[in-house]
Amino acid sequence: MAGSSVAAMVVGTVFIMIFGMATVSLVENINQSIKNAEYELPDPKVDLISVTDKQESTGPGFSVQFLGALDQGTGYNSFSGTCPVAGGSGTGMTVNIVVDDDNISGATIAIPGSGYTVGNILTINCSDNPQGNPGNNANVTVSEIHDLNTITIKNVGSETVELSNVILTLSKIGDASPQGTPFNFTAIYSGDNTYLFPGEEISSDPFALSPSTHGFALGDDPDRAFLAIFEHTSSVSVDVT
Repeated sequence: MAGSSVAAMVVGTVFIMIFGMATVSLVENINQSIKNAEYELPDPKVDLISVTDKQESTGPGFSVQFLGALDQGTGYNSFSGTCPVAGGSGTGMTVNIVVDDDNISGATIAIPGSGYTVGNILTINCSDNPQGNPGNNANVTVSEIHDLNTITIKNVGSETVELSNVILTLSKIGDASPQGTPFNFTAIYSGDNTYLFPGEEISSDPFALSPSTHGFALGDDPDRAFLAIFEHTSSVSVDVT
């Protein structure tokens, strides 16, 4: 009987130890579940402060004009087509010209380029004239440039945000295709910031609209802007000045 009692005590002790270990494990799992339930997921908060659409000191060319008859040049031999221009503060502009006999009678912008200022004097160089004479002494003056857009954002939360996670979209009320193409803030920003710290506010570079990047043509005027980052969103009306 004594041996049986000892064996029973050993077996009972083992069961108590196993039960105790299981209880400890269960309590630890419950505690971990509570910790997971109380853990706050990241909730970055970045707001749109302003979006402006206005004429800056430089921009893509919008219109050009001849200031006088002498600016219409000579030697264009009835050639009408597209020609590049040289000079001024910008690059990349081409113009469509119409030639009356030997002189250019009209010029409109084909490719607006960038970086031009009102008053820039540009020389038309028709080096691709199939008739072999590029003409000479034709000058146009930039009379108007396109508006550029600037977007300002601010970190209104308590977490640092990576700028590459900030997505913007422009839209136009009442347009047949009102929603533009989402684009990253870093596509319009050339500054040194990689992150946006709590309380920090930064602005994009002044940028021209692009159908491929923003879903709107250069001359369009979207009137709303939206910002999204993770689950946080913000919107603001465009200030046209």
